[in-house]
Amino acid sequence: MKKNFAGSTLVVLSVGLSGSVYAQSSVTLYGTVDAGVIYSTNQQVTNANGSVSGGHAVQLGGGNLVPSRWGLMGTEDIGGGIKASFDLENQFLTGTGAMLQSGSLFNRQAWVGLGDARFGTLTAGRQYDSYSDFLGVYASSNSWATQYGSHFGDIDNLNEAFNFNNALKFTSVDFGGLTFGGTFSLGGQAGNFAAKRGYSLAAAYNHGPVSLSAGYLSLNQPLDAALGGASGYIGDLSCANAAANYCTLQSASSLKAWGAGGSVVIDKATLALVYTHTRLQNSQYFASAANPGGTGVSFDIAELNAVYNFTPAWTLAAAYIFNSAKVSGGSSTRFHQINLGTNYALSKRTALYTVAIAQKSSGAGLGVDPATGSNVNYAQIPNLVNSNSDRQLAVMAGVRVNF
Repeated sequence: MKKNFAGSTLVVLSVGLSGSVYAQSSVTLYGTVDAGVIYSTNQQVTNANGSVSGGHAVQLGGGNLVPSRWGLMGTEDIGGGIKASFDLENQFLTGTGAMLQSGSLFNRQAWVGLGDARFGTLTAGRQYDSYSDFLGVYASSNSWATQYGSHFGDIDNLNEAFNFNNALKFTSVDFGGLTFGGTFSLGGQAGNFAAKRGYSLAAAYNHGPVSLSAGYLSLNQPLDAALGGASGYIGDLSCANAAANYCTLQSASSLKAWGAGGSVVIDKATLALVYTHTRLQNSQYFASAANPGGTGVSFDIAELNAVYNFTPAWTLAAAYIFNSAKVSGGSSTRFHQINLGTNYALSKRTALYTVAIAQKSSGAGLGVDPATGSNVNYAQIPNLVNSNSDRQLAVMAGVRVNF
C-alpha cells in the first residue's frame, strides 16, 4: 500500500547566487515512521498432507496508518510563473528496515517536472496516476482505516498499490473549483507500443463543503508493468501462500477501471461515497490446461465512509465496503467489509490509532481449496494472509510520526 502523503518539512535549503537572487530553490527531506501490533483471525496454513487449517496471529505491522517512507522533494522558481520540481520517495518496512521492493530505491516516486502558475504541472518519471489521485481521497484506507482497510486486494488501485513507470503526467491548476489531469505510461518495448502501456484521466470539482470526482484507468499487463512481476510482486494480494490465495488475479492482459466519488462536510462530520468498476482481462488465476488464456473477471466496489471530529485532535470513523466479483460467463462472489477506527493526535507530527476490520465472503467463492481444487469462499483482509474460512477479523493499534 502506498497512498497518503502527509508529512512535514525537516530540512529546507535555499540557494542564492552571486549576492543576487536569480532563482529561489529548496530541497526538503520528509517522511513517516509508522508501526503497530496487529491481531488477526483465521490466517490460513497449508498442512503437509495438503489440507488447510487456520489460526490466530499476532504480528508487528509497519506503515499501517501511513506507509513508512522517506523522500526528497525540491522546487526552483525560474521566473515568469514557471517552477521546476522533483520528488524522490522510498517506502520501507518498519519491522525489518528492508525496502518494500528489492532493487528499487525510490519505489514510490521518482519524477521531475515543470509547473506553470497559469495552467498546471507536467512531470515525468515513476509516479501515481491521475485516476487514483482524484478518487483515492474518498477511501477510508487513505485517511484513517490503515492499508488493511482498503478495497479487496486494492484491485481498483484507489490505495495506489501500484504506480505508473516511465510516465508523463499533467495536473491542472484550480479553474474556479475545477481541476483535471491525465497520466500516460510508455511501455518502452520496441515493436510493441501497447506492451505495458497505461493511461488515466480524471477531473474534480470542489465548491464549499462539496467535492466530486470521476476518472478512468487503463493498464496493459499490470503484473509486469507496475507490480514488480512474478518475482518482485508488491501488490496487496500477497503470494506468500500461493496454493490458496488470490495473487495471480492481477496476472492479466489488461486492467481497466472507472469510478466516481464525492464527499460533503456537515459541521464536524464528513461523509464520502465512492464507486469503482474494475475489469481484469484474461486473468491467469482462472487459467487451466483447457483454458490457458485465462478468463476475465470484474469487480464492482462501493464504499461509504463517515468521519466525525469530536475535537481537533480526536476523530472517530466507520466505513462499509461492498465488493461484487463476477467471473465472465460464470460465478459471482461478494465481499462485505466493515472498518472502524479512532485516531488521536498527540501533536502536529505524532498520532495514535486503533482500527478494527472485519470481512465476510459469500456466493460461489473465488478461492481454491488446495486439497480438492474446488471453489470456496476465502476472506482476505488486504495485506494479510488469506483466511481459511469465509470470514476474517483484524484489530490493530499503533503510532505514527511524521517528519
